[in-house]
Amino acid sequence: MSEDQDKLIAELVEKGLAGDMEPINEIEDRVLRSKVKAALVKAKRLAKTKETKDSINADSDNSSSDDKSLSENLNEKIGKMIKEKFPGSLVNENIETHIQLLPDHWFEIATLLKSEPSLSFDSLQCQTGIDIGENTLEARYNLHSIEHNHYTEIRISVSMDKPIIPSVEQIWRIADWFERETYDMLGIQFSNHRDLRRILLPDDWEGWPLRKNYEVQETYHGIAVPKMKEGWE
Repeated sequence: MSEDQDKLIAELVEKGLAGDMEPINEIEDRVLRSKVKAALVKAKRLAKTKETKDSINADSDNSSSDDKSLSENLNEKIGKMIKEKFPGSLVNENIETHIQLLPDHWFEIATLLKSEPSLSFDSLQCQTGIDIGENTLEARYNLHSIEHNHYTEIRISVSMDKPIIPSVEQIWRIADWFERETYDMLGIQFSNHRDLRRILLPDDWEGWPLRKNYEVQETYHGIAVPKMKEGWE
């Protein structure tokens, strides 16, 4: 196929895409006319595929933007409720990523988060703890509403000198095991937990392994405790 013919086909395809089929139908050369129509079909197919992809990408971008907006608006709503019902409990003003609380009214706030129909956080997906340094431990709660399909994260910091946070295992039963593990690893005391004891380590183990200042005990019941994972690899 010559360069001139390629150019002619391209021009005719452009006209066909614009809805002008008359120049194509008037081509006397049947072979050329067939090539143009085949090229037009291919061009339409490619254009349709691109349009579909662009639509999907636009929907995805809008969805991501909407999800972020909904998350921000949800946290604002939660923050406002907490300020009204439990003054002084909300610590952070910037609540875009999470809500930081003092521990004092956590049980009552957790009850509100689950029972308030517009929130309905019926699922505690995860609860964990972290030593954030400067003599401070933090418990984090990831909450999800199955009914509304929205999420939020609650964080509560306490001093190592008084690491006490109200238990929520009577609100979300899964918190029973979550809180026991956090207690086991960091020594956070969850007050009013009905069975707060170690879950991974023996009950008489010394110390809290995930604290930054943790030092492995030398022996356990007369058995030397290895400080290296010898032979594990």
